[in-house]
Amino acid sequence: MKLATYLGRLRRKPKAQAQQRLIAHKGVPVALIAVFLIIAVLIGMVGGLGSLPLLMIIGGGTIATLLFFLVDAYGLLLSLFLMTFVIQGSLLYFFRLRSATWVAVGMAMLFFLSILMRRTLSNKQGMPRPSSSGQGVALATVMFLLCFVVSIVLNRPAALQIVSGIKSHLPMFSVLLAFYWFSWGEQKVERIWNMLLIVAVLQLPVVLYQHLFIATARTYDAIVGTFGGSQLGGGNSSIMVLFAITMMTYAIARWNVGLMTAKRMVLIAFVSVAVILLGEVKATFLWVPFALFWVLRKRIMRNIFAMVGYIVIIGAFMAATYSVYAMLYWGKAAEKGTTISEKFEARGGYFFDPDNIDYRTGEVGRGASLAIWAQDPQASVARRLLGYGPAASKNGAFGPGTIAKRYAPLNVDATTVSVLLWEVGIIGAAAFGFMIVGGAWLSHRATKATNLTPQQSAILETCTPMLIILTSTLLYNRSVVEEPTAQLLLMFTLASVVQIARFGSLEWKRRPLLKTSRSRSVNMVSV
Repeated sequence: MKLATYLGRLRRKPKAQAQQRLIAHKGVPVALIAVFLIIAVLIGMVGGLGSLPLLMIIGGGTIATLLFFLVDAYGLLLSLFLMTFVIQGSLLYFFRLRSATWVAVGMAMLFFLSILMRRTLSNKQGMPRPSSSGQGVALATVMFLLCFVVSIVLNRPAALQIVSGIKSHLPMFSVLLAFYWFSWGEQKVERIWNMLLIVAVLQLPVVLYQHLFIATARTYDAIVGTFGGSQLGGGNSSIMVLFAITMMTYAIARWNVGLMTAKRMVLIAFVSVAVILLGEVKATFLWVPFALFWVLRKRIMRNIFAMVGYIVIIGAFMAATYSVYAMLYWGKAAEKGTTISEKFEARGGYFFDPDNIDYRTGEVGRGASLAIWAQDPQASVARRLLGYGPAASKNGAFGPGTIAKRYAPLNVDATTVSVLLWEVGIIGAAAFGFMIVGGAWLSHRATKATNLTPQQSAILETCTPMLIILTSTLLYNRSVVEEPTAQLLLMFTLASVVQIARFGSLEWKRRPLLKTSRSRSVNMVSV
């Protein structure tokens, strides 16, 4: 009797446990629904105040916090790309919310906290062991971050200036650190790149709307897609064009290795060229030919006919681009000058002019911004090497930095190089530059591996020219140290290279010369 009673209890116990688990699982959605209802009421109360910026800040912060607790690190990473390349720029442009950049910055910070917790709590024994590749990029990154910290200690700027400097420089480094620390898998990385192709296609209808209904002859810089800016003063058109070139290069690289059909590649290339033509960025005359030559160099150098075909296509592109720019944007300015030097000066030769300063508007030319830094009368050796502190040259939402105050009303932060020289000095600027150049070299070296998958090859063939092009932007504008869109584009290209180099288990052929020398040494020993 006792045995029968005991067996009966054992049969009833699993049923009771199953019912308890079922009740527990039913209770989780109820709790989440209650939380969402409370949040909805809170956001509704804020919305009733009639302040759209306050609603966006509180609502966006609440949603981001929920994503942090409910979504894994990869989901946060995808959210970061959407927030940066689509949402924050649209809020800034169409709703004129100047605080919209904090949406992308906040999401990047949440992502950093997520990967930091994963790094701290994860079991490293079960993780794939990375190779030693990418140490040069890591060293340059650490050197830049160290200069950032030392510059703060040396200059002791105001707290708000430090916050402004952190916001401008650091959040998107979380992507590079995440790809350096963890293996994300080839499929997940490919999914991000393919998602960005959709974002690139999305730019065309937005750009057409901006061209037809918003931009005028005086505000053609207002064509920025979803990358943010002002409807009156322009914005991130150069970053939109760089993004379009990146995605066009990636589509061609995928087609080149057999991962994309010719029709789809031509469609993406057509959309990208349309965005480039409507974006009006003069540097495309150099960027596009270089990117296309790099990704197709093996086909182009195969025979004379391929070379002639490339020259014809690039010639047609440059002629069409010049014609469209002259007709839509430059107007009579395109007719200025009779000699080649005069025409060059009218189109952009002022870039090199160290005296190109407009004291009425405060606008400072690119060459002039470097000349002002070189002639700084208060510079010491320490400040030449390590700068005046983060955000010293900025006129941001938290007020002007120390250098911006001194040279007001001039905007001395015209380029990334001038910003870095003022804020983190020669050492910090050199470290930042070496980080990008080192990534390009690492990408080029990785393309020579014998065991690359087609997807890895397409990514590397895209990242190498784009990192070189991004290096040229250091003297073109200051977006890389100011705009989340430019920073994420830079860090993601760097991160993709580092991910493949460290976790791709790459193998290289040994050089024949080394084999020969080794065989000779063995023969000499045997004799």
